[in-house]
Amino acid sequence: MVAVYNYNYIAKFIVIGDMGCGKSSLLRQFTEGAFSEKTNHTIGVEFGTKVVEVNNERVKIQAWDTAGQERFRSVTRSYYRGSIGTIFVYDITNRESFTDLDKWMVDARQLTPAHSIFVLVGNKADREQQRAVGFEEGEAYARKNNMVFFEASAKTGDKVDAIFVDLTTQILDMVKSGAVNPYSPDSGVQCMKPQDARASTSSAPGARAIRVGSTGGTSRFSIGGTSCC
Repeated sequence: MVAVYNYNYIAKFIVIGDMGCGKSSLLRQFTEGAFSEKTNHTIGVEFGTKVVEVNNERVKIQAWDTAGQERFRSVTRSYYRGSIGTIFVYDITNRESFTDLDKWMVDARQLTPAHSIFVLVGNKADREQQRAVGFEEGEAYARKNNMVFFEASAKTGDKVDAIFVDLTTQILDMVKSGAVNPYSPDSGVQCMKPQDARASTSSAPGARAIRVGSTGGTSRFSIGGTSCC
């Protein structure tokens, strides 16, 4: 008997960044539509899921929220593997969380698959009066590292859903183009449809990110790769 799911794909994301930049709050706002001013620091990793529908495809997102404290880095590194979406978070009111992005980038480039999509999120955009990192600085960092860039607020929910939907859209585009094989166990995205119900997707050269524009708090990059048809 073939198992029947209420979604077509499963995609693994990882959320990384310094302690206190709001990673857990972003994930909770996305999965539950809720926010709390008092949130305990993550110990090791936490996990959240949500099914989103994009282009008539239902995708179950499995998002791993990692601890930002240095003492947990050896534990959290193992969760990078097999992640097709890597979300880097900094706090726009905390400059150190922005300058520390480079150390998170080193781990992500070493441990995630070559086709993993990187997204940069400047959180706490509702605290404009306390801003310590300019939008243009975040945008420049994202451009330099071929990342999608958002400024968002876990508190108000502004741009939170857009982060995950945009990332999911790019993943589906990669699957469609053949840049990622959703039947490979290490791809970070798994097709839950019966394999004979669709053509097997072959591997293609890795995708690259290119900027296509920016709109109020978001710089969007698209994923390009070799098309299969």
